[in-house]
Amino acid sequence: MNKVLILLLAILILNSCTTKQEHTDNDKKTSQDTTPSLQVTIIADLQDSLQPKTIFLDTVPKPLTIEVPQKERGSYSITNTKGEVRTINLEPPVRKTLPVLQNENGQAILDAEGHPFIMGDGGKSHFTNFISDNGLALDAVKCSIMDAKGNLWFGTYGGGVSRYDGTLFTTFTTAHGLAGNSVYSITEDKAGNLWFGTDGGGVSRYDGISFTNFTKAHGLAGNSVFSITEDKAGNLWFATNQGVSRYDGTSFANFTKAQGLADNGVFSIIKDKAGNLWFATNQGVSRYDGISFTNFTKAQGLAGNFVQCITEDKAGNLWFGTYGGGVSRYDGTSFTTFTKAQGLAGNGVNCITEDKAGNLWFATNQGV
Repeated sequence: MNKVLILLLAILILNSCTTKQEHTDNDKKTSQDTTPSLQVTIIADLQDSLQPKTIFLDTVPKPLTIEVPQKERGSYSITNTKGEVRTINLEPPVRKTLPVLQNENGQAILDAEGHPFIMGDGGKSHFTNFISDNGLALDAVKCSIMDAKGNLWFGTYGGGVSRYDGTLFTTFTTAHGLAGNSVYSITEDKAGNLWFGTDGGGVSRYDGISFTNFTKAHGLAGNSVFSITEDKAGNLWFATNQGVSRYDGTSFANFTKAQGLADNGVFSIIKDKAGNLWFATNQGVSRYDGISFTNFTKAQGLAGNFVQCITEDKAGNLWFGTYGGGVSRYDGTSFTTFTKAQGLAGNGVNCITEDKAGNLWFATNQGV
């Protein structure tokens, strides 16, 4: 009997020691692994119902194409969604020539680079300001780019888009075929077409002659388009309020949270040097390598989950501007975050760009 009791006591002591050791090992493992693992979603592994939705243009209403007026007055042809051609009266694009600053002999005064000074709101100065009085579509400018020909394009919030060729402004609105008068984004593709992402009207492609408009009816994920990027294969990517769309010239393929995207509200897209696409959402950033999405959030070191803009610098670092959390630099391994405490003007970062000298510029809610 005594032998049995001694044996049971030994078993209890052994079990107690083993349990303590397991708890100790688990505690060590937890303390060593405090960073959550990345969320990786492989598109090919998803069930059929969650595969990216592809919509072919020949199965939906034809995109609306409107010929841009090339003369002062008259009737112009448009093609409606049924492919029918009809004639309507359209106003010509608004053009306004700006006066050049001249000397007493009527000769143009040139700046240090040999360009004539334009009579803007402030006259001759280090800054020449352009507002609607000078020909700009509207004072509220949302986005801008310079095209391959050197023209500047300004997307406004409510007035359409203005093209500035160095001498005059030409403004295009919905009256000329633009999908919407509030323009969030502008991109020029490799073929020289300009793409305008609008607030609620979808996206417009302008080939220099006519506008062709795409909406949800044609396969676009959402009608509010915040960013447009062309990938190395020539596909156009559209960041919308309802996911991301890829357009190959024939059909749209849409990606949402169901396919691994961090969130359906996407505000910015860039293509990095390796060919990966990065999407800024209000629930972190997503990297897409053509096969799978990898998502990064505050849990992995991002400054904040509401990401408004992304830029890649010359060294290959990714910079993420957040809404209220500052800016994060990602070197491929780790995140480094900068806020007002480190000298940033403001923690709400709306735009980032790099100059020729390699300096980074941050447009914030409290200055640059």
